[in-house]
Amino acid sequence: WHEGSETLSPAFLQGSEAVLQSHDLSPHKAPKIFVYPYGKFKEAFEAEHCEAERDLDERENCLYGNFWSVQNEQGEEVMIRNTEQYSNGRIYYNRALSSPHRVMDPKKADIFMIPYMWTKRKGTKCGDVGELLKNLPYLNEKNAARHFLVLPQTRGKCDFATANSGDDRETALLSQIQKLALENHGGDMPIIYPSISSGLNDTECNALLKTAKTSDRNHLVSAMFHLSKGMSTGIRTILKKQMDGQEDRLLNDPVSHRKGNINYPKEYLRSVYPKEYLLSVKVYLHSVFSFQPSGLSISRKGMIDSLAMGCIPVFFDERQWSLYHWHIPEWEKVSVMIKPEDHHRALKILRGMSQKKIQEYQRNVWRVMPRLFLRRDNEEGGRRTVKDAFDYAMTGILTEAMRRSSFVNVSRSEDSN
Repeated sequence: WHEGSETLSPAFLQGSEAVLQSHDLSPHKAPKIFVYPYGKFKEAFEAEHCEAERDLDERENCLYGNFWSVQNEQGEEVMIRNTEQYSNGRIYYNRALSSPHRVMDPKKADIFMIPYMWTKRKGTKCGDVGELLKNLPYLNEKNAARHFLVLPQTRGKCDFATANSGDDRETALLSQIQKLALENHGGDMPIIYPSISSGLNDTECNALLKTAKTSDRNHLVSAMFHLSKGMSTGIRTILKKQMDGQEDRLLNDPVSHRKGNINYPKEYLRSVYPKEYLLSVKVYLHSVFSFQPSGLSISRKGMIDSLAMGCIPVFFDERQWSLYHWHIPEWEKVSVMIKPEDHHRALKILRGMSQKKIQEYQRNVWRVMPRLFLRRDNEEGGRRTVKDAFDYAMTGILTEAMRRSSFVNVSRSEDSN
């Protein structure tokens, strides 16, 4: 198994302090964002749009889901939200519109957001290359890599580099646009799932961070999964066998819960109408580790939700460490990776870990938690002063665009020689 080092590198620590500490997000420190008009992409984006909700609370519920209340051992209440796992498209669009770094003049922009889903989701259609380019009048060879769109799912469904009409120049331009998705398929830039900490204000984020730090974690490890079909069936079966009958573990099967044939510890059944995932995140709050085997693909929302509750995720596929480096620069400092030859003794490995090592992991998790929040506006209506997941993604887009530009320049220089 892989064990992280005892200290965090300066690159990891930068911007990862506790949520209480402010950062300078003045315009010269953050990318300036130009947002293309939504109306031009209405057919392909309408399913992700929340502007139809006129009431502010209804609009926020559309973006982030309903509030849930979780209590710690002392009976103190902390708020989280039932955020739909494929809602990054509408959340990022809303944040871009309200960003203090949004500019109306494209000449002043560092990055350009395209409100287009690039996916066949909820009845949306793949657009024609020519029609798409007509709605991107500021796109050119020099700034194509500084354009981006947000795919709500693990990958896009419309491949404009090979489909529809368009000459080579047109498809080459579209292929340079950065496509943010939940996984890194075909060059997509991975961004984290919107977690249960999304849509909170600064006060609520602070309360969640405090609760995560002070919670009595009475269970060594939790596992929130069912024995689904596909690539994950084998490892999930192995983990379930290890956990059956063990007192220091909690196994939660959401599918079985809906069928009404699972036994939960009584302390987690506090709601009159309990929802299985709410029970799951409560379990995260009371567990030191959480098993996070891959699902239908290598990622799952629990990777981020467990961290957002201060729980150390345990992975079983090294590809999981290839995700979300804009938000989690050094996975080995906040998670445990179990190699295939050790899958059968995962629980034994966790039980054998020293308390010093566990505490080091926990401190690192607390430091990274603010990077996972997708906050809404402050209660006072003032501008946001603490970087969160959206801010790190915007910086990542500009950094990646500069990297690509540097690579192209170097290649051209080598060709000329």
